[in-house]
Amino acid sequence: MSSSTTKRAILYRFDRQPSESLVHAETYLSEVGVEIMTRDGNLQSVDYTEVKALCFGAEGAPADLFTSPAVFERRPKTAGLWTSFVLRDGDVLEGVLPHNLLEWPKQGYLLTPPRSGTYRQRVFIPRLAVRETVLRGMVGKPLQTVAKKSVQRGAPDTDRQLSMFD
Repeated sequence: MSSSTTKRAILYRFDRQPSESLVHAETYLSEVGVEIMTRDGNLQSVDYTEVKALCFGAEGAPADLFTSPAVFERRPKTAGLWTSFVLRDGDVLEGVLPHNLLEWPKQGYLLTPPRSGTYRQRVFIPRLAVRETVLRGMVGKPLQTVAKKSVQRGAPDTDRQLSMFD
């Protein structure tokens, strides 16, 4: 693995301690599970049914994704879909998913967690780990370019105004 595509991650499993690992950023998701390299240098494929979450971050990142508050204290400012996930063991994790559904991996969800930063950048949650999903809101304007084009063409404001506000 080259260093430019290798990412540090913490693997959270159901009923196990979190473990630090390395993943290949483009090929860590396979048909049967998540492919990781342990700190000992062993290559493993962990089945999606065992994976609770995979948190990407810097070296020395604390394994506190589910021990620290995993919800937003205020409305997030990152553009996307503000979503709350209830996992199979009852833990709750909130995050922001991209507006573009094509960016979502078919094996699960890749989200920006609360208090993201150097130690906690992105989190992958397999679909098999999720018991319930709640869409809490949409942040940002994904169709902002369409609205700007209609204004540039000289469309009157009354054409864009909803009739309920007339």
